[in-house]
Amino acid sequence: MAWGERSLLPRIAALVAVAALSVLASTLSSERRALRALPLEERSSLVARTVAELRQSCTEQRPEALRGHCRELASFAAQFEECRGECEALVHRQLAPIPTR
Repeated sequence: MAWGERSLLPRIAALVAVAALSVLASTLSSERRALRALPLEERSSLVARTVAELRQSCTEQRPEALRGHCRELASFAAQFEECRGECEALVHRQLAPIPTR
């Protein structure tokens, strides 16, 4: 590989990473906009069902196989403005970094 080609690779990789992050941010913001566009009653119902599932299925004693599912539920719940109090606590418990020791 020539010197000029080698110096281009980090720049190209950086551009690809920025593009991927832009797509991800756009997807997340469009999902949030779609959730905000739902009628209040429907949003409240979705949050209530999600919190109930987090409370029931995502306890400290949950099987390790449910870990990913619980994190997805928590990420979903966190997108709602209505996620306060217990919802916030449940989300934090699922999304907080896992101690290594």
